[in-house]
Amino acid sequence: MVASSLHRRVADTLGRRVAGGELPAGSVVNLAGLEREFGVSRTVAREAMRLLESLGMLEARRRVGLIVADVAHWDVLSPKVIEWRLAGPGRDAQLRSLLDLRVAVEPTAARSAAVHATAEQRRQLMDLAHRLRSLGEQGLGQTDEYLRTDVAFHQLMLRASGNEMLSALDQVVESVMVGRTRLGLSPAIPVAEVLDHHETTARAIEESMPEAAEVYSRLLVARVRAEFVLP
Repeated sequence: MVASSLHRRVADTLGRRVAGGELPAGSVVNLAGLEREFGVSRTVAREAMRLLESLGMLEARRRVGLIVADVAHWDVLSPKVIEWRLAGPGRDAQLRSLLDLRVAVEPTAARSAAVHATAEQRRQLMDLAHRLRSLGEQGLGQTDEYLRTDVAFHQLMLRASGNEMLSALDQVVESVMVGRTRLGLSPAIPVAEVLDHHETTARAIEESMPEAAEVYSRLLVARVRAEFVLP
């Protein structure tokens, strides 16, 4: 347990350095250096490096060892990579990329959910939209409860689409929403349009109106993008 905690700490520190550009592509990372810096065993250092290698952030190079890989090779949809990138100087660019992904994906999911969602999923989406309205109007937009409710709404919509590829993005959506809130970019009182679009999207899904669900979902995520990230 202690070793596991240590290797996560080393991996987190190293991951932030790579994601933040402190260790640019081509930089050599060696076990001995990690052992000395963090005061850990060879096993712990190796496990930390294996984690980053599994995420495509490090790659083995013959006669050199492990080097930092170009961002083109990273698993950029990994929640851990997203977390590290949001913690660095490229935060705004990462948010922009993630919100662009949501703009591209969520309207399609809403359209599909209007066709494929179960009766229970439709009811739950309306309940979550109403709960967001209540919390938002109470000025609780920066609370954990609002965040959990918002995440639950968007993840449920992805799952209700009936498309396993869209459903697989639920952790990505959670990562950007949690990261945005932790960075203090969520308003205490959500924009009225955002609350409206949650409800209209949920209602269109509930009433099996795919075209309307797609339109309202696109308005929702586009409004969120305009609110938090400059074009």
